[in-house]
Amino acid sequence: MEHRWPDLLGEATRLLSSGEASRARVLFDQLRAAACSYDGGERRSLSGIWEPFLYLLGRRGYFVSGPAETRSALQEILEMGPGFDLFDLAVAVARCDRALARHLNAPMSRAFPELKSFCVEAE
Repeated sequence: MEHRWPDLLGEATRLLSSGEASRARVLFDQLRAAACSYDGGERRSLSGIWEPFLYLLGRRGYFVSGPAETRSALQEILEMGPGFDLFDLAVAVARCDRALARHLNAPMSRAFPELKSFCVEAE
């Protein structure tokens, strides 16, 4: 059975909220592949995962209470590079955002411009 966008996004959000970065990353990869099935009238939008994403970072010891702290935390994660689960998750979320933006003929990043640096290579 093919999963629809809201089902995948709901499960990804649940995984983020429960601290399961690696499993959530797999779902964001699936969401990226399913971006063409997104309907603008969906009840769930990708931007809704930002708070669970920040919550996960906070659970892992990153300070994310304000924009400057969040930028600093994301920079630290970026410097950790591939293989670090939070880096891999941020890449998957950024690529999902980019794929959805392409589907909607929108600018490069709609929901998470903060993650732009995690999605630099051509897809």
